[in-house]
Amino acid sequence: MSDRIPAVFVHGSFRGGLDTFHEQLELEDEYRVIVVDRRGFGGSASTAADGWPTDAEDLVALLDELGQAHVVGHSYGAVVALVAAARASERLLSLVVIEPPAFELARGDAAAEATTVAMKPVYERAHELSTAEFVQEWARTRGMSRDRVDAWIASFGAAEWAAAEATRRERWPGDAPIRLDLLAQAAFPTVVVAGGYDGHTRGGRDFAAVCGRLADGIGARLVVFEGSLHTPQIEEPEAFNRLLRELWRS
Repeated sequence: MSDRIPAVFVHGSFRGGLDTFHEQLELEDEYRVIVVDRRGFGGSASTAADGWPTDAEDLVALLDELGQAHVVGHSYGAVVALVAAARASERLLSLVVIEPPAFELARGDAAAEATTVAMKPVYERAHELSTAEFVQEWARTRGMSRDRVDAWIASFGAAEWAAAEATRRERWPGDAPIRLDLLAQAAFPTVVVAGGYDGHTRGGRDFAAVCGRLADGIGARLVVFEGSLHTPQIEEPEAFNRLLRELWRS
Protein backbone atom coordinates (compact mmCIF):
# COMPACT_ATOMS: atom_id res chain seq x y z
CA MET A 1 0.00 0.00 0.00
CA SER A 2 1.22 3.50 -0.80
CA ASP A 3 2.71 5.52 2.05
CA ARG A 4 1.43 8.73 0.49
CA ILE A 5 -1.31 10.58 2.38
CA PRO A 6 -4.76 9.68 0.98
CA ALA A 7 -7.00 12.29 -0.61
CA VAL A 8 -10.58 11.19 -1.29
CA PHE A 9 -12.67 12.91 -3.97
CA VAL A 10 -16.48 12.62 -3.93
CA HIS A 11 -18.37 13.63 -7.09
CA GLY A 12 -21.78 15.21 -7.54
CA SER A 13 -24.77 14.46 -9.77
CA PHE A 14 -24.96 13.61 -13.48
CA ARG A 15 -21.30 12.53 -13.78
CA GLY A 16 -19.02 10.02 -12.13
CA GLY A 17 -15.82 10.43 -10.22
CA LEU A 18 -13.24 10.56 -12.98
CA ASP A 19 -15.40 12.83 -15.14
CA THR A 20 -15.59 15.25 -12.22
CA PHE A 21 -12.01 15.10 -10.95
CA HIS A 22 -9.86 14.12 -13.95
CA GLU A 23 -7.84 17.33 -13.58
CA GLN A 24 -6.92 16.38 -10.02
CA LEU A 25 -5.16 13.16 -10.98
CA GLU A 26 -1.93 15.15 -11.29
CA LEU A 27 -1.94 15.38 -7.48
CA GLU A 28 -0.86 11.73 -7.44
CA ASP A 29 2.73 12.99 -7.61
CA GLU A 30 2.45 13.75 -3.87
CA TYR A 31 -0.75 12.12 -2.61
CA ARG A 32 -2.69 8.89 -2.87
CA VAL A 33 -5.64 10.14 -4.92
CA ILE A 34 -8.82 8.12 -4.43
CA VAL A 35 -11.68 9.10 -6.75
CA VAL A 36 -14.84 7.29 -5.70
CA ASP A 37 -17.97 6.50 -7.68
CA ARG A 38 -21.03 6.99 -5.49
CA ARG A 39 -23.79 4.36 -5.51
CA GLY A 40 -25.19 3.88 -8.99
CA PHE A 41 -22.44 5.84 -10.73
CA GLY A 42 -19.60 4.37 -12.79
CA GLY A 43 -18.62 0.97 -11.48
CA SER A 44 -20.58 1.26 -8.23
CA ALA A 45 -23.73 -0.82 -7.84
CA SER A 46 -27.03 0.87 -7.10
CA THR A 47 -29.07 0.18 -3.99
CA ALA A 48 -32.70 0.47 -2.99
CA ALA A 49 -32.00 3.86 -1.40
CA ASP A 50 -29.31 5.81 -3.22
CA GLY A 51 -28.15 9.28 -2.23
CA TRP A 52 -26.56 10.95 0.74
CA PRO A 53 -27.65 8.49 3.48
CA THR A 54 -25.94 5.50 1.83
CA ASP A 55 -23.10 7.54 0.34
CA ALA A 56 -22.20 9.08 3.71
CA GLU A 57 -22.07 5.61 5.27
CA ASP A 58 -19.81 4.46 2.44
CA LEU A 59 -17.50 7.43 2.91
CA VAL A 60 -17.25 6.90 6.68
CA ALA A 61 -16.40 3.24 6.06
CA LEU A 62 -13.71 4.23 3.56
CA LEU A 63 -12.23 6.74 6.01
CA ASP A 64 -12.19 4.07 8.71
CA GLU A 65 -10.26 1.84 6.34
CA LEU A 66 -7.79 4.56 5.41
CA GLY A 67 -7.26 5.82 8.95
CA GLN A 68 -7.05 9.47 7.98
CA ALA A 69 -7.44 11.37 4.71
CA HIS A 70 -8.09 14.70 3.07
CA VAL A 71 -11.63 14.87 1.63
CA VAL A 72 -12.89 16.92 -1.33
CA GLY A 73 -16.57 16.92 -2.28
CA HIS A 74 -18.26 18.53 -5.25
CA SER A 75 -21.94 19.55 -5.34
CA TYR A 76 -24.06 16.58 -4.15
CA GLY A 77 -20.80 14.94 -3.14
CA ALA A 78 -20.05 17.97 -0.97
CA VAL A 79 -23.26 17.28 0.95
CA VAL A 80 -22.14 13.67 1.38
CA ALA A 81 -18.73 14.86 2.58
CA LEU A 82 -20.25 17.26 5.12
CA VAL A 83 -22.49 14.57 6.60
CA ALA A 84 -19.62 12.08 6.81
CA ALA A 85 -17.19 14.65 8.22
CA ALA A 86 -19.44 15.36 11.19
CA ARG A 87 -19.73 11.62 11.89
CA ALA A 88 -16.04 10.81 11.54
CA SER A 89 -14.24 14.06 12.27
CA GLU A 90 -11.22 12.29 13.72
CA ARG A 91 -10.59 10.69 10.32
CA LEU A 92 -10.30 13.93 8.34
CA LEU A 93 -7.08 15.83 7.78
CA SER A 94 -8.93 18.56 5.88
CA LEU A 95 -12.23 19.14 4.10
CA VAL A 96 -12.92 21.05 0.88
CA VAL A 97 -16.52 21.36 -0.30
CA ILE A 98 -17.48 22.87 -3.65
CA GLU A 99 -20.95 24.43 -3.81
CA PRO A 100 -23.02 21.89 -1.85
CA PRO A 101 -26.72 22.08 -2.87
CA ALA A 102 -27.74 22.28 0.80
CA PHE A 103 -30.17 25.06 -0.01
CA GLU A 104 -32.10 24.70 3.21
CA LEU A 105 -29.03 25.88 5.11
CA ALA A 106 -29.76 29.31 3.65
CA ARG A 107 -33.32 29.65 4.86
CA GLY A 108 -34.53 33.21 4.54
CA ASP A 109 -32.46 33.91 1.44
CA ALA A 110 -34.80 34.54 -1.48
CA ALA A 111 -32.74 32.73 -4.12
CA ALA A 112 -32.09 29.66 -1.95
CA GLU A 113 -35.73 29.50 -0.88
CA ALA A 114 -36.87 29.70 -4.51
CA THR A 115 -34.55 26.85 -5.45
CA THR A 116 -35.87 24.68 -2.63
CA VAL A 117 -39.48 25.36 -3.64
CA ALA A 118 -38.71 24.51 -7.27
CA MET A 119 -36.39 21.53 -6.89
CA LYS A 120 -37.53 19.61 -3.84
CA PRO A 121 -40.83 18.44 -5.43
CA VAL A 122 -38.91 17.10 -8.43
CA TYR A 123 -36.83 14.85 -6.16
CA GLU A 124 -39.87 13.83 -4.13
CA ARG A 125 -41.76 12.58 -7.18
CA ALA A 126 -38.73 11.34 -9.13
CA HIS A 127 -39.94 7.75 -8.73
CA GLU A 128 -42.95 8.68 -10.88
CA LEU A 129 -40.79 10.06 -13.69
CA SER A 130 -38.79 8.39 -16.42
CA THR A 131 -35.10 9.24 -16.52
CA ALA A 132 -35.65 11.65 -19.43
CA GLU A 133 -38.58 13.31 -17.68
CA PHE A 134 -36.53 13.76 -14.53
CA VAL A 135 -33.65 15.33 -16.47
CA GLN A 136 -36.06 17.75 -18.14
CA GLU A 137 -37.71 18.71 -14.85
CA TRP A 138 -34.38 19.05 -13.04
CA ALA A 139 -32.94 21.22 -15.78
CA ARG A 140 -36.05 23.40 -15.84
CA THR A 141 -35.66 24.15 -12.14
CA ARG A 142 -32.08 25.27 -12.82
CA GLY A 143 -33.33 27.81 -15.34
CA MET A 144 -32.20 26.02 -18.50
CA SER A 145 -34.08 26.89 -21.69
CA ARG A 146 -35.95 24.17 -23.58
CA ASP A 147 -33.49 24.35 -26.47
CA ARG A 148 -30.55 24.00 -24.11
CA VAL A 149 -32.16 21.06 -22.33
CA ASP A 150 -32.90 19.34 -25.64
CA ALA A 151 -29.31 19.84 -26.80
CA TRP A 152 -28.00 18.52 -23.48
CA ILE A 153 -30.14 15.39 -23.65
CA ALA A 154 -29.22 14.86 -27.30
CA SER A 155 -25.56 14.66 -26.25
CA PHE A 156 -26.19 11.76 -23.85
CA GLY A 157 -24.59 8.42 -24.51
CA ALA A 158 -24.97 5.26 -22.46
CA ALA A 159 -22.72 6.54 -19.66
CA GLU A 160 -24.59 9.83 -19.40
CA TRP A 161 -27.97 8.09 -19.25
CA ALA A 162 -26.68 5.78 -16.52
CA ALA A 163 -25.46 8.78 -14.51
CA ALA A 164 -28.78 10.54 -15.08
CA GLU A 165 -30.66 7.50 -13.78
CA ALA A 166 -28.40 7.40 -10.71
CA THR A 167 -29.18 11.07 -10.15
CA ARG A 168 -32.91 10.39 -10.44
CA ARG A 169 -32.60 7.88 -7.60
CA GLU A 170 -30.87 10.33 -5.27
CA ARG A 171 -32.58 11.76 -2.22
CA TRP A 172 -33.18 15.50 -1.99
CA PRO A 173 -29.90 16.95 -0.64
CA GLY A 174 -31.67 19.61 1.39
CA ASP A 175 -32.79 16.94 3.87
CA ALA A 176 -29.23 15.96 4.76
CA PRO A 177 -28.40 16.48 8.46
CA ILE A 178 -25.43 18.82 8.17
CA ARG A 179 -24.28 19.37 11.75
CA LEU A 180 -22.82 22.85 11.76
CA ASP A 181 -22.18 22.61 15.50
CA LEU A 182 -20.01 19.52 15.17
CA LEU A 183 -18.22 20.79 12.09
CA ALA A 184 -17.46 24.07 13.84
CA GLN A 185 -15.75 22.16 16.66
CA ALA A 186 -13.74 19.87 14.37
CA ALA A 187 -9.95 20.07 14.47
CA PHE A 188 -9.43 19.78 10.71
CA PRO A 189 -9.39 22.88 8.46
CA THR A 190 -12.31 23.38 6.09
CA VAL A 191 -12.50 25.37 2.87
CA VAL A 192 -15.80 26.21 1.19
CA VAL A 193 -15.43 26.85 -2.55
CA ALA A 194 -17.88 28.84 -4.67
CA GLY A 195 -18.01 29.87 -8.31
CA GLY A 196 -18.04 33.49 -9.38
CA TYR A 197 -20.93 33.33 -11.89
CA ASP A 198 -22.01 36.73 -13.15
CA GLY A 199 -23.86 37.95 -10.10
CA HIS A 200 -27.21 37.82 -11.86
CA THR A 201 -28.14 34.17 -12.30
CA ARG A 202 -30.19 32.42 -9.66
CA GLY A 203 -27.63 29.65 -9.80
CA GLY A 204 -24.99 32.08 -8.63
CA ARG A 205 -27.13 33.65 -5.94
CA ASP A 206 -28.48 30.46 -4.38
CA PHE A 207 -25.11 28.73 -4.19
CA ALA A 208 -23.48 31.93 -2.92
CA ALA A 209 -26.03 32.07 -0.11
CA VAL A 210 -25.41 28.44 0.87
CA CYS A 211 -21.63 28.78 0.75
CA GLY A 212 -21.70 31.97 2.79
CA ARG A 213 -23.98 30.53 5.46
CA LEU A 214 -21.94 27.34 5.64
CA ALA A 215 -18.59 29.11 5.93
CA ASP A 216 -19.92 31.46 8.61
CA GLY A 217 -21.63 28.63 10.48
CA ILE A 218 -18.54 26.46 10.85
CA GLY A 219 -15.79 29.07 10.75
CA ALA A 220 -14.46 27.87 7.39
CA ARG A 221 -12.44 29.75 4.83
CA LEU A 222 -14.52 30.83 1.82
CA VAL A 223 -12.76 30.87 -1.56
CA VAL A 224 -14.51 32.21 -4.68
CA PHE A 225 -13.25 31.23 -8.14
CA GLU A 226 -14.39 34.24 -10.14
CA GLY A 227 -13.78 32.62 -13.52
CA SER A 228 -15.88 29.53 -12.81
CA LEU A 229 -19.49 28.53 -12.57
CA HIS A 230 -20.18 25.30 -10.67
CA THR A 231 -17.02 23.32 -11.46
CA PRO A 232 -13.86 25.28 -10.62
CA GLN A 233 -11.90 22.02 -10.35
CA ILE A 234 -12.51 21.63 -14.10
CA GLU A 235 -12.73 25.26 -15.22
CA GLU A 236 -9.72 26.52 -13.25
CA PRO A 237 -7.79 23.33 -12.47
CA GLU A 238 -4.37 24.91 -11.99
CA ALA A 239 -5.63 27.38 -9.39
CA PHE A 240 -7.85 24.78 -7.73
CA ASN A 241 -5.05 22.23 -7.45
CA ARG A 242 -2.75 24.92 -6.07
CA LEU A 243 -5.36 25.61 -3.37
CA LEU A 244 -5.43 21.91 -2.46
CA ARG A 245 -1.65 21.60 -2.32
CA GLU A 246 -1.32 24.67 -0.11
CA LEU A 247 -4.02 23.42 2.25
CA TRP A 248 -2.69 19.88 2.42
CA ARG A 249 0.92 20.94 2.93
CA SER A 250 -0.06 23.20 5.80
